[in-house]
Amino acid sequence: MWTAASVLVLLFALPLLTTAQQCDNANPCQFTGGDAYTKTAEVTSSNGVLTQTVTVDISDVTIEWLTTKRRTYNGGIPGPTFRLKAGDNLALTLVNNLGPQPIGVHNEYRDPNSTNIHTHGLHISPMEPQDYVFLKVGPGETYNYNFQLNENQNAGTFWYHGHHHGSAFFQVASGMAGLLIVEDEWSSMSAELAAISCPTNCDKEVPMLLGKFLDYNGGEDSFAEVQNDIGDPFRLDDTVTTSEGVTLSAYLTDQQTGVSAYMVNGQVRPVITMQPGEIRRFRMVNAGPRDQLLLTITGCEITILAYDGVYVDTPYSQDFIFIPTGGRCDAAVRCATAGTYELRSGNNITHGPSLGETDIYGGVIATIEVTGAAMSMSFPTATPAKPSYLDDLRTVEDSAIGGRYVVELGPDPYLNRERFTNATYYRYNFDVDTIQEWIFTNTDEDDGHPLHLHVTHFQVISYNSYPGPINGEVGGGVGAGDAFAYYDLNGNLCDQQHKDFYPDTVNPSITVDTTYLGHDTNDRNLAGYARLGEFRDVLLIPPLASVKVRFIAADYIGPYVLHCHILNHEDQGMMMVTYSAPAGQASQSPWESSGGHNPGTCSSTDVYPDILQNTIAAGNKHAVSNGWLTTLLMLMVASINFL
Repeated sequence: MWTAASVLVLLFALPLLTTAQQCDNANPCQFTGGDAYTKTAEVTSSNGVLTQTVTVDISDVTIEWLTTKRRTYNGGIPGPTFRLKAGDNLALTLVNNLGPQPIGVHNEYRDPNSTNIHTHGLHISPMEPQDYVFLKVGPGETYNYNFQLNENQNAGTFWYHGHHHGSAFFQVASGMAGLLIVEDEWSSMSAELAAISCPTNCDKEVPMLLGKFLDYNGGEDSFAEVQNDIGDPFRLDDTVTTSEGVTLSAYLTDQQTGVSAYMVNGQVRPVITMQPGEIRRFRMVNAGPRDQLLLTITGCEITILAYDGVYVDTPYSQDFIFIPTGGRCDAAVRCATAGTYELRSGNNITHGPSLGETDIYGGVIATIEVTGAAMSMSFPTATPAKPSYLDDLRTVEDSAIGGRYVVELGPDPYLNRERFTNATYYRYNFDVDTIQEWIFTNTDEDDGHPLHLHVTHFQVISYNSYPGPINGEVGGGVGAGDAFAYYDLNGNLCDQQHKDFYPDTVNPSITVDTTYLGHDTNDRNLAGYARLGEFRDVLLIPPLASVKVRFIAADYIGPYVLHCHILNHEDQGMMMVTYSAPAGQASQSPWESSGGHNPGTCSSTDVYPDILQNTIAAGNKHAVSNGWLTTLLMLMVASINFL
């Protein structure tokens, strides 16, 4: 029976319903989200083999009301989820149906229609036909990958994505990414972990590929901007919209009306349904391609199980989850009482000392609706054993270290004081199956960089005091084509500079901001830090930080690629290549220095951190700075400081 009140409700609701139903490219509106969470299509190996074809093509993709043309895997975003086990073979045919492309420039956005596939996080060969990321599958070409998983591959959450240099950011932002899950053997798990995991309790898993695939009003380096820069003909429609009187492009890129939203498996703010007391295993991948996630679920409990596909030694409770772009986290989540909760990302002043001004996405990622009968479940208190290539290296003797190296970040897009050169310009080489100890440093005074290492994981050993240097601007903003120099922490010009250094363009001194010094003494329970002893393949290196890591270069020879996983930085040159050589053959490493200067140092009298402990007998002969060049630059620096 209709009442006056029900009629009024209907009258108020009808305009809202009509508006929602009419939203389309000609009548744009805000994205509402709220659809039920769904997993992406999953394919699982059988008898040790998974055979798949992945086709890259231009597809019409509809996100709520917005229809755009995107480069996709198999017609949708994201791509299918691959479920494998240790020792499996993934026979993957990559078909590139994209058309011709404009000629691009090295270390700039380019080649929108060339691609390849990187199996991010797997302990796998970096050579063809496996995870060789310098392979170029051009328009109209097909390539047959044969990924042979290691017999001891650790179970965990991984992912795959395009990695062609110049178009990695553009293709991942377009949605060319997918989950890759290596499942645990049931017998290796505790009862509590098995209760929330495949193969017997797959309904408790919540796989989430998180990506900023709606990125239109983010300004510089947003997806919309890079579409223009890379020469993509499939940009937003410039037709004037019926309802707004502006073009669809103008509407979506406007700071007031436009959108930039993280998506979950291609959905905008989906609703995950749980029961009170139920524990679910959230498998989260931050596909980025440039923002970090600092996640909270106020009112619910979080227990950390794994980072980057490697189990922590003992699960622990934490009220936040930090995932740098490219990183992953497996977390057990329980909401005790019925209600509506938000999985939200946002900056937090508490964590500022560890993050600096690194970009953190702000907004709701998903909603958790807790309803129904209460359940009684327990959090896991133990995790499966790790394979031997992930042995604990915290207490190994110095004599067991087979090589040491320094990786210096900043300013973007510089890595070890140069931009990326080519696939065979090896900055360092080392013997396979040796223990490596590397120092990661960041010369930026404000911004952190998420550093990714291919082929294997590394163990975080220590956060050290930072002695410098710091990079400073000389003229325009720091970056490609802008003049900059390195200074000590007092602001004095260093005599150890970089490959593109021009002495006549520099300031003799600068004012240094040391706000973010102190990572060796800060509270360790801050988001920007990994717990000591944990393993990562992507690690945020905070501003003005020095981090010691170790890893076993087990099993594989070939290129070990390192790069900043803010993918626009990587495309513009923040990448380099090291090399794992057959045993006893890593006798020469000619490109450690840059223009004769050692990364990680400011003065020619500085000790290149730990580098002097390498010997020819250990198979690691390090390049020595060019004496006359160093002397000349020291004289120039002295003259500049005097003047």
